[in-house]
Amino acid sequence: MGNIPGQELITRLNTKETRAFEELFHAYYAPLCFFATKIVKDEEAARDVVQDVFIRFWERGLSFENMAAVKSCLYTSVHNRALNYLEKQRNRKRIRESFDVEEEYVEGDFLFRQVEADLFQALFAAIEELPAQCREVFTLSYLEQKNIREVARSLNIAETTVKTQRRRAKAFLKIRLQGGEYWLLLLFI
Repeated sequence: MGNIPGQELITRLNTKETRAFEELFHAYYAPLCFFATKIVKDEEAARDVVQDVFIRFWERGLSFENMAAVKSCLYTSVHNRALNYLEKQRNRKRIRESFDVEEEYVEGDFLFRQVEADLFQALFAAIEELPAQCREVFTLSYLEQKNIREVARSLNIAETTVKTQRRRAKAFLKIRLQGGEYWLLLLFI
């Protein structure tokens, strides 16, 4: 019986291997930033929250039994740190007697936001599996929302090549994300 997915990474994390931490950071940074942004409504603040969580994660040197425990730790830490950030912001606003009232984050949204962030993590991971040019075209077209002409100019390729690469990327991602939990991502594609 082989290792379950992620078990090797868990072993390496538990021994404080720097490369394992880097892999974890690259795998979860974007979805955690997305998750934090949904709470704090500020992308820069969300990035700061996530970076702080990763720093503390590394400094604490915790041991984990499986990836579910790692994910739970990361998402819970980001959730708590984001709520602390909002509380500090609210205190600053009270001091300044601000007129604007921000929409409060409802804790019931936690599970929804985590699932949403997990879906985007799956999408980003699948995008990384695309061939280089296909990935560039997809990223510029759909994530940066450039039109076909802009993408072609940006990459110095023909517009027909852009169209072909977009079709290939979408077809690949549809196949790659056909798992039951990723069906919502197919709506995005």
